Amino acid sequence: MVLLNMLHSYKTMLFLLIALALGAAVATFLENDFGTAFARSYVYDALWYEALLCLAALHLAWVMYASKMVLHVSRFLFHGAFIFILIGSGLSRYFGVEGVMKIRENTSVNTFFSSDKNREITLPFFVHLKDFEVERYYGSKAPSSYTSDVRIIDGNVSFDAKIYMNHTLSYKGYKFFQTFYDPDEKGTILSLSKDPGVEVTYVGYALLFLGLILNLFDKKSRFRKRIEQLKNSSFILLFLLMSHTPLFSHSEYVQTYLDEHRTKSVEVAADFGKLVVQSRMGRMKPFDTLSQEVLYKLSGKSTLYDMNPTQIALGMLSHPSLWKTLPMIQTKTPKLREFVGVSPTQKLLRFEDFFEGHRYKLEEALHKALALKPSQRGTFENDVIKVDERLSIAFMMYQGVLFKLFPVIGDENHTWVAFEQLIMKEKGEELKEVQEASVRFANALFERNYEKASLHVKTFEAFQEKHGALIMPSKTHVKVEIFYNQMKIFERLTLAYVVVSSLLLLVAFGQVFAPQIVTCKRTKPLFYGVFLLFILHTLGLVLRWYVSSHAPMSDTYESMIYIAWSCLLFCMLFMRHSLFALAGSVLMAGIFMFVAHLGNIDPEITNLVPVLKSFWLSLHVSIITASYGFFALACALGVFTLILFTCKTSERIKMAISNITAINEICLILGLSLLVIGNFLGAIWANESWGRYWGWDPKETWAYISILVYTIILHVRLMGKLYSEYLFAILSVVGFSAILMTYFGVNFYLAGMHSYATGDPLPIPTWVYVCGGVMLGLMILSYKNKQQKEQP
Repeated sequence: MVLLNMLHSYKTMLFLLIALALGAAVATFLENDFGTAFARSYVYDALWYEALLCLAALHLAWVMYASKMVLHVSRFLFHGAFIFILIGSGLSRYFGVEGVMKIRENTSVNTFFSSDKNREITLPFFVHLKDFEVERYYGSKAPSSYTSDVRIIDGNVSFDAKIYMNHTLSYKGYKFFQTFYDPDEKGTILSLSKDPGVEVTYVGYALLFLGLILNLFDKKSRFRKRIEQLKNSSFILLFLLMSHTPLFSHSEYVQTYLDEHRTKSVEVAADFGKLVVQSRMGRMKPFDTLSQEVLYKLSGKSTLYDMNPTQIALGMLSHPSLWKTLPMIQTKTPKLREFVGVSPTQKLLRFEDFFEGHRYKLEEALHKALALKPSQRGTFENDVIKVDERLSIAFMMYQGVLFKLFPVIGDENHTWVAFEQLIMKEKGEELKEVQEASVRFANALFERNYEKASLHVKTFEAFQEKHGALIMPSKTHVKVEIFYNQMKIFERLTLAYVVVSSLLLLVAFGQVFAPQIVTCKRTKPLFYGVFLLFILHTLGLVLRWYVSSHAPMSDTYESMIYIAWSCLLFCMLFMRHSLFALAGSVLMAGIFMFVAHLGNIDPEITNLVPVLKSFWLSLHVSIITASYGFFALACALGVFTLILFTCKTSERIKMAISNITAINEICLILGLSLLVIGNFLGAIWANESWGRYWGWDPKETWAYISILVYTIILHVRLMGKLYSEYLFAILSVVGFSAILMTYFGVNFYLAGMHSYATGDPLPIPTWVYVCGGVMLGLMILSYKNKQQKEQP
């Protein structure tokens, strides 16, 4: 009986969830310091952690029975689904097998090595590799896809099959996945698994998804009750955006050149920007896009010296010695500026500042920075690496290496080359005209005869259409991409979000604290303003999707603008009549957009690596990142609640706190539902792509920890007297740190395999510490005020 009472105790439930979350969190740092094997041995695969999981499942089963949860279908389905999933994972772990098989072309293999069993296992059939093929993006070495053409030989039975990324082969319970290949491309590396728990696991997933979705429509669910409770609601924070553009003195010749180039090169730059160029990763795009990407990487700006990016690119090509003397290389740390011998306040440096004769000033510091692990590098080391990359890009622009405008006639891989490579090729009738035009084009730019240069651009365009039409984007696609570049929708929306959210906050808080002054009862105009921003944001996402040819959520920048969009979507669907919720959603959208454009995140559109070409991945990323929008809004609502707790108590303030808390809980329920669904869809993607649901990668692990954290927060209300609206506000703010760790912290402290970032650690900017300090101060102030109110 004591055991049953303990199982039914909600304190036991919270203890188990906290223990599971802490154990997984500690394991990620152990893995970072001591390796994956150490973390698996002492935490993930350890008996004590598995016992906690089993005890949690046992506790859940008893609570479901004792509370007669079967009478509430949706609640019963998604709670019971976790038991199914745990049973399925147990079958997979203890009765399944997985490993790696290496096969060379024209050879047959019937064994594979299992790291879990630590031995070689023999298959009841042979796998013969007939051929292996790597497809690459046009004109680059980056793989687009790789395929194993195999034959299964099982006694008298044999058949042919193809295995490639996200396309598997199943035979006699074994599933084969394309993983990698030998360096000489004459052999394949396949991963394979035999999973007796897959059916049970997928049933658990289906029940989980169905239960969570039904819960949103169940009239008896907590979610629906909270929505019905709401009457009015509303948000905080104002970012002051300041830009600093240093003034530089130039010689008379340089200033004359800049003035003339600025005013007279507009037309030739517009024509040249429409030409198609091949990127290093093989993406075909207008030169307008390339020039914008290069200028942003070099300077962190979209324009410079009152010129557009294509004007600057043409200047760097035609007058490299002059542009090397102009400040345009972005630096982040005063220490680096002092290191190269310039003023620590000068953020943009000249190319020449980094050289002393033939000596590269950063060479020694760069070697030291690269020798450190990413987690050991400080802001100076990261700045050195980034600046070195910018200097390399600038050098390639001066040399014209990035101007890959000319298709190589008859090349099977559709390689395009730049000016120098074009001129060095053997002359022929088809090449002679464009070779001469390229020389005359460069001379015309140098002589600042821009009208003459425009004529040669037409020759380049005709050459592209004749010899590169097979892989060139359509003229409509080029026009749309240039339109997208010029609109700068997301950059402009950032400021709009800050302004609109500030207005909404003033009205929302004004109605609480000064209702006699702020008498605005019609909120429809405010809603229409937010709806317009939402439409523009949606248009931006659609344009980026069209331009990139894949869903805009494949990297850090895209996922952040998608999270900002999901913040607004919530209010459009559920809380459009609540000023606090409306203001909060716009504010959080602005914060995410602001962070996306700080300069640490690259907005460049790139081709997808093979493993990312998956329907399941797109679905997984879209849902899980949408959940971050709800959690961000909940965090902001928690801050609003704490602000109200610092004020003098009144019935109006109590009502506002109650309404905000209800919205907060709705946000967390929706966020947690999406986070759970998104994570398990990710497990399906992983299982269908390489045969493993879960690898305890730090990114995965912190997503799992986030689920546990928000599950705890939503169940704290069952703790009776311990629960209060104040505690709930605190937890909704603190809980968001788990999301920040998942999204940013793993990239900074740990090496997340499935990171959506570029792979570089993200330095923690000063504003993070400032916001953290403000949050802590607000919590202390609100707590002291709350204590004073409770004293007799």
